[in-house]
Amino acid sequence: MAKIAILYPSDPAGNAPSGIDSVIRGILKWAPPDLEYTLLGATTDPVSRPVGLEANVKLGQREVRFLPLVAMDARAGRGRVPLVVRYMWALNRYAEHKGLAAFNILDFHRVEPVWLCRRDPRPKNLIVHQDMSIIRDKDCDIGWRHAPWLYELIEHALFSRVDHIFCVRQSAVLRYEKIYPDLSNRFSFIPTWVDASTFYPPPNPNDRTYSRAEFRATVGLTDPKTRILTYVGRLDKQKDPLLLLNGFHEALSRLRNLHLVIIGDGVLRQNAEAACKTLKIREHVSFLGVQSAVQIAAALRGSHLFLLASAYEGMPVAVLEALATGLPVVSTNVGEIPLFVRNGVNGEIISNRTPSAMADAICAALEQLELMTGEPCTASVTEYQPEKVLHLLFDIHRRQAAMEPG
Repeated sequence: MAKIAILYPSDPAGNAPSGIDSVIRGILKWAPPDLEYTLLGATTDPVSRPVGLEANVKLGQREVRFLPLVAMDARAGRGRVPLVVRYMWALNRYAEHKGLAAFNILDFHRVEPVWLCRRDPRPKNLIVHQDMSIIRDKDCDIGWRHAPWLYELIEHALFSRVDHIFCVRQSAVLRYEKIYPDLSNRFSFIPTWVDASTFYPPPNPNDRTYSRAEFRATVGLTDPKTRILTYVGRLDKQKDPLLLLNGFHEALSRLRNLHLVIIGDGVLRQNAEAACKTLKIREHVSFLGVQSAVQIAAALRGSHLFLLASAYEGMPVAVLEALATGLPVVSTNVGEIPLFVRNGVNGEIISNRTPSAMADAICAALEQLELMTGEPCTASVTEYQPEKVLHLLFDIHRRQAAMEPG
C-alpha cells in the first residue's frame, strides 16, 4: 500500500476557517483504500489532540491518521512567530528522528517546507492554492509581499526538485509554464470541490422556508420578512471585511429587513466589530465566530444570499459550498469565481471593488432571488465533486508509488 505524508499545519478535526484545510480534509476523507494518507499537521486542541501523539480522526465513515507537530490558534490568529516557521522547525526535528522514513510519497501545500526535503529522492508533490503573483499586489496580506523576489527565488530553487505541481488557479499554471518551459509537464490545474454529503440543498421549497425560519431563530431575529446575507471565512485583509460591511451598509440604506451573518474569525475581528458601530449597523450584523461544517451548511440553507468581498482568491471553497446548498452568491471578481457564478443566473459578480458596486449587486440579486435560488446554483457545481476532481491526484500517487524503490 502506498503511504503518503501530507505536510501542512492543518487540523482535520478542527474548524479553522481556511480553504486549504477544507481541501486537505477532502483528500483524507475521499482517499481510495489502496492509498494511505497521514497528515503531519497542527492541532487546534492540544488537550484532545496533543502535539507529538498520533490520533485517528473520523471524517465521515472513515478514520484518518493525524500527527500534530505544532499547536495553532483555532481562530486563525497570528502569533509573533509565523506558524509556517514553527511548523518547519518541528518538521525538521521530526525528519531528523527518521519520522518521514515510513512514507513513500511527500505532499506539500506550501512551498517553504519543501526546502527541508529538497534532497530527498522520494516523489514529492506541491499543491499551490493561489496564483502567487499576488504577492506583488498592493492589496496582498501574504507575508511574502515584503520580499516577493525572495519567494520567487525559493520557487526557482525548488520546483525542479518537485515531481508534480498542482495549482488551483488556471492563471498560475499558465504563468509557471511560461516561466519554466522545461518543467511544463509538471504543472496541472486542479479545481477545489464541495463535499455534497454535508453541503446539499433542502429537498423542496417548503423545506427551505423552514430552514430560513429556523436560522432566523438561531440568530435571534423575529421578523419573518428579514432576509439574511451570510459570509463564511477568515476576517483578514485578503477577505476585506470592511468592504463587505460598507457594501452591506449601503444596501441596507436602500432595502429594509436585511441582516448580515458573519461566520469565522481572524485578525480583523475587532476592526470589523468597530466598523459596525461606526456605521451604526451593529444591530443588523451577527458575528457567529468559528463554526463546524455541519453548522455552516445549516446556516447556508437558512440564508437568502452569500457574500464574498475578497481582494484575491484561488478557487474559494466557501462559494462552492454556498452554491451546493442552492444559495445564490454575490462576489468580487476574483480567482476562479467566473467558472461557476453567472450574473443573473445564480448570483452577481462585482466588477468594481467598491461599496456602491457591492450594494448594487446585492439589490440586483435579491430582486431575482426566487429565480436564482436552488437548481441554478446546485447545477453550477456538479462538476466540482471530490470523486471527479481528485482522481488526478490519486492516479499520480499510484504511479509514483509504483516507481518508488522498495
